[in-house]
Amino acid sequence: MDVPHEALAKELSCPVCLELFTPPVLELPCGHNYCKQCIEATLFSQNCTHLTYLRGRGIAILKRNIFAENVLEKFKQELKMMCSKEQRQQTQTCEKHEEELVNLMCLQDDVPICSICKLFGDHQCHDVAKLSDVYQERKKRFTEDMESLHIRNESISGTIQEIEKHINDTVSSCKDVKAMIDAVGASLMMQLKSKIDALQMEVDSERVQRIEKLQEILADLHGPTQLYLQMKQLLDSHLNAAHFLRQDKPLRAEADRLAQEVLPQIPKEGSISVARYFKELVKGIDMKDFSSPGMNKALLKSRGEVGAWVSACSTLNIPPANDLDQVIHKIMCNLGFKGSGTDECEFFLSTSSASHCINTPQEMEELPVERTDL
Repeated sequence: MDVPHEALAKELSCPVCLELFTPPVLELPCGHNYCKQCIEATLFSQNCTHLTYLRGRGIAILKRNIFAENVLEKFKQELKMMCSKEQRQQTQTCEKHEEELVNLMCLQDDVPICSICKLFGDHQCHDVAKLSDVYQERKKRFTEDMESLHIRNESISGTIQEIEKHINDTVSSCKDVKAMIDAVGASLMMQLKSKIDALQMEVDSERVQRIEKLQEILADLHGPTQLYLQMKQLLDSHLNAAHFLRQDKPLRAEADRLAQEVLPQIPKEGSISVARYFKELVKGIDMKDFSSPGMNKALLKSRGEVGAWVSACSTLNIPPANDLDQVIHKIMCNLGFKGSGTDECEFFLSTSSASHCINTPQEMEELPVERTDL
């Protein structure tokens, strides 16, 4: 800041805070000007409501100095213009020769340089080109890279929606699985409390792992959008050619990397399996310990249904996966899990994926109900 501006800044500064006035500016009877907030802070610190020379009427009688506020506003605008001009000049001058303007582009080092750098400096043996020519060519390529990113963003919008659907499905199915675990666990009394807690934690862990994986893929897919916005900001707000060419290289390199990057694979399944956790919940349980005498007949019937299903599997003629859901459905109904109107267990099993839990006859024979000793 030159001397005239420093002198004006001193006149437009508050004697209390020693900074440029913060409007409104009040003028005391003595002719001195202060920020209103500084006068109020001074009165508050002195635990009083008026100054002695204000005749007891407080700051309400002080006149607002509109002229000082207008001059202050003009002064701030001038300072802003000066700072912007200095910034533009700094980006156009050579970093090693401060008095020289950059007017060349070193093609070997890919940096803007001045004539002194080419004639006597580190770049005298390097090939160079006019800064303005390189600027136009690079700006055109920069715009093309942005357009490529924009097209890529549009092409992956459907993939992003699919991943977001998977996340919603994972959260929704997690609630269903936890509801099933709570209902079945309650029927197995307090002996199953620790097992229920462990399974709840496992479901939450699976949910976290699935969502983290999907969110990682989602973050990769949002990369082009973020890079596009950075490139657009540079394109719209660069101060001059030198400023642009100093910052475009890493952005172009990232754009080239993203253009060659293969889209990540999306998991085929977004839901958590109900049947798998049901199997874990009842594995190794002697069901007769949890049944009343009146339920023995129902349990015998359930065991027969499971046996018939396993027998069908042993011939390697594996029934459809939904047959297992039907077996579990009947077991839960036989144990008394029935709601009003529609079967409650049907709700719990509506999102199950038994085929993901039991795939071979050997695994099917390990169903815990088959080992039930009645």
